[in-house]
Amino acid sequence: MNRKGISTTIIAVIIIIIIAVAAVGVYYFTLPSPGEGKKVGLIIATGGLGDKSFNDISYAGVERAKEELGINFDYVEPESIAQYEGYQRDFAQAGDYELIICVGFDQADALTIVSQEFPEQNFAIVDMVVIQPNVASLVFRTNEASFLVGVAAGMMTETGKVGFVGGMDIDLINDFFLGYEAGVNWVNPQATVLTPVYVGDWADPTKGKELAKSLVDSGADAIFVAAGKSGLGALDGINEEGITGFGVDACQCYLYLDNIPLSMTKRVDVAVYDMIEAAIDGTFSGEVFSKGLADEWVGVCRLPEEESLWEEEFDFTHPPLDSDIEEKIQEARTKIIDGEITVPTAY
Repeated sequence: MNRKGISTTIIAVIIIIIIAVAAVGVYYFTLPSPGEGKKVGLIIATGGLGDKSFNDISYAGVERAKEELGINFDYVEPESIAQYEGYQRDFAQAGDYELIICVGFDQADALTIVSQEFPEQNFAIVDMVVIQPNVASLVFRTNEASFLVGVAAGMMTETGKVGFVGGMDIDLINDFFLGYEAGVNWVNPQATVLTPVYVGDWADPTKGKELAKSLVDSGADAIFVAAGKSGLGALDGINEEGITGFGVDACQCYLYLDNIPLSMTKRVDVAVYDMIEAAIDGTFSGEVFSKGLADEWVGVCRLPEEESLWEEEFDFTHPPLDSDIEEKIQEARTKIIDGEITVPTAY
């Protein structure tokens, strides 16, 4: 074969390779998303969106599934517990949802009824256990992460008194408190953890603020808040008083950078996304999922693997945290995961 023939052959081979590579690229770029044409239903907890914590982060998990998996979703914001059962049944009767997600412990009674009426429908519930073969129960070991908040509070208090504002006096919220109290006592046995105060509502920021200020009047200069939308009022009061506050569920530090150095994170977004993915790929299982620090379902926003995520999400930069506090938080986290520290729980 002469040189011209060889060159022609080489060019032809190159063209074939280019066409083949292009065809593979087109194939992969035109593959449908795994969730394309599939729908998810989301029933938000009372208190609604805009709480910058529990409900908002649940919604963020479904939004992520829409972006990454291609699902569509519908959601509702009940105004009362009495509406849960009707919304759950409406979604189930539609028959076109891969998964119906019920956010909040107080949806359990309704879901116990509705899940049995629709045994072929997959459900997930956040923060409570419903034992049915078609229900995934997502339970978070919030006491573990709250222990880390207690470590920070115990090291940052100057008055030697720290406080806690909860949404309601229930096991779910007391699990936060018990972990927090244990963390304070572990790092600073001389500190006093004041008796916790409760708003009695998830959406009463005015009372939340009043209760936070009452703790300040009692000498607290560091307060952990776990109260949904009511907690926004508590954090506002903390900021007005110029003391240290700690956010919950999502990073809330950006709200008041001078006074909220750290937030406990409850990664409902991760759990919700995982359940949606499982429902889509056929691996969904109706069982209890109870996860904590080791599984990264809970944490604090100043952990190395979380800090940049929250800063990017809310477009801010955390001020520096004392290295001795960072080191002590990491020490406590490691010991909890390794079983050297047993954190008390309300359950």
